[in-house]
Amino acid sequence: MLRTAATDLALAGAINMEKPLHFDCRAALAVVLLAGMTLAVFAPVVSYQFINVDDNVYVTGNDHVQRGLSWHNAVWALTALDAANWHPVTWLSHMLDVSLFGLSPGGHHAISLLIHTLNVVLLFFWLRSMTGALGKSAAVAAIFAVHPLALESVAWIAERKNVLSTLFLLLAMWAYAAYARKPGVLRYLLVALWFSLGLMSKAMLVTLPFALLLLDYWPLRRLGFAPMATDSSEPIAADYALAPANAHATEAPATVFFWRCLEKAPLLTLAAGSAVLTVKAQALDNEIKMVSLPSRVANAVVSYGTYLWQMVWPSKLAIFYPYQDRAIFSRAVMISLVLICAITGLAVWQVKKRPYFAVGWFWYLGTLVPVIGLIHVGDIAHADRYTYVPLLGVFIAIVWGAAEIGIHFPALRYGMIAGAGLVVVALAATTTSDISYWHDGISISEHSLAVTGPNCLMERALGEAFYSEGRLDEALEHLTRSFEIQATDVAFFEIGTIKLQQKKLEEAVFYYEKALQYPGETRMLAQIHNNLAVLEMQQGSLVDAEKHFRESVALDPASARHRVAFGWLLAKQGRYDEAIAQYEAAVKIAPDALAYFSLGSALEEQHKLPQAADAYRETLALAPTFQEARLRLNAIAGTRP
Repeated sequence: MLRTAATDLALAGAINMEKPLHFDCRAALAVVLLAGMTLAVFAPVVSYQFINVDDNVYVTGNDHVQRGLSWHNAVWALTALDAANWHPVTWLSHMLDVSLFGLSPGGHHAISLLIHTLNVVLLFFWLRSMTGALGKSAAVAAIFAVHPLALESVAWIAERKNVLSTLFLLLAMWAYAAYARKPGVLRYLLVALWFSLGLMSKAMLVTLPFALLLLDYWPLRRLGFAPMATDSSEPIAADYALAPANAHATEAPATVFFWRCLEKAPLLTLAAGSAVLTVKAQALDNEIKMVSLPSRVANAVVSYGTYLWQMVWPSKLAIFYPYQDRAIFSRAVMISLVLICAITGLAVWQVKKRPYFAVGWFWYLGTLVPVIGLIHVGDIAHADRYTYVPLLGVFIAIVWGAAEIGIHFPALRYGMIAGAGLVVVALAATTTSDISYWHDGISISEHSLAVTGPNCLMERALGEAFYSEGRLDEALEHLTRSFEIQATDVAFFEIGTIKLQQKKLEEAVFYYEKALQYPGETRMLAQIHNNLAVLEMQQGSLVDAEKHFRESVALDPASARHRVAFGWLLAKQGRYDEAIAQYEAAVKIAPDALAYFSLGSALEEQHKLPQAADAYRETLALAPTFQEARLRLNAIAGTRP
């Protein structure tokens, strides 16, 4: 049980933040420059389009999100395990965007950019509040703001979860700094609240409790053992607003460390719950792939090294890097492993003299664990977006290390400041150049294929992008390349859809049935059965159509569209009771004008006129220009005595 002594110990071990940092002119100027630079570099995204890689899953093809923010959709967001995740705050964010901007992509892009800009400013204030180092905090924030590896998180609407979760992460860490200054239940609950919202945006934040332990060591100095005050480290500590007080702690370091760990237990509980829900969601979407442990370890080791290289030399970045099955003792694995071990050894050796280096490095290693591939999800080897939070630790280590060199070698100080400015300018210029690739689905897919070479996913994405532009021959070319590389249900389904649009019904059926031989995500299988049902219905094969409709509804019971289509078949056969059941289920899932109109029509056929009139009124409430519904409602009103 926590004791009063533990609270006293927390106060004794906490750093002295009783005098809050004031917002001076230098800080104001830093904020203006950081925000202005971020907005200027990323401004082009507000004129860009949705892309057909995941934006359809999160916005343009999602029935709930397309209808905007409502109580019904909010309940769905809190309970859904869609897109292989449980992230209700992310869903609510997209719904709010639709309510504000409709399906105009500029507004969605603008919100993501504003959140990234806010993250930059919060990062600056958080670092400054803990260290008192204005210049170094601004330098870290500037690198984070414009680094090309951040581009994917900002320019890709589907990655709203990344910038949004980081916003709550920074708020949680800022609240934790305030808690460290003056522990209290309400302050701790505020940390837990921000952390919970972060997990509900993206589960990658599960490592935060461990990251807070790193911050307890440096710069908060709340553990029972503290960094050494040496000639090399003391000048860095001199500009801290938070002075260490561990010298006054009366309990053994092991006891202090125990209390600091116990302090994180509630946060660990939240993290565990989020992790369980995420694994369940990924399993439901068949996203967890069976890859051998040696291959996963090899990919993880190479990814750690790859991210560091991309940080230093951010060229040839792509939206998708296809997974490669590597041997555990391959050259790339050995090079990355040696690099990781060397830096880790250096961090441990310098942990007391240069704590910022150890904390920054272990932050990088630790925060990447959830996405490093030890649990292999999807067909991706690594992703730029995964570095959005982890590289903060490396940025801190580099900037603080450079500052220490400047202190020891004053003659180099101004040269290093100028060099830092040039680095930021070079990063901003690279991001400005690369941002054009994100204009639309065609440009980002073509760029990714140019970087990675032919791969199944991007060939398919490019085919889909051409299809959306009505360029069917080019779409077929790339979709064919996709299944030649790797046969998947999606590629065959999309070729079948093109054949259906071209009125080549037999070929469409052939490709749809081919797609069923490569079972993948249940929603895709449901869509294939739905399309086959529509084809069978058009050809008069109602028995076969019903069989496919039943498969469709069984595989994806939450699809309102599939239920409405099934209802049409049942109504066509005069089975109105069954049709009404499907329509009623559909409007409960996602209120839709067409579903309500279909319900009204079926009720009218059964001469249930008051109920039919209610359904038509609901139709007009959702779609006031639905003239057929208005005519039917007027007709019903005219038949009443």
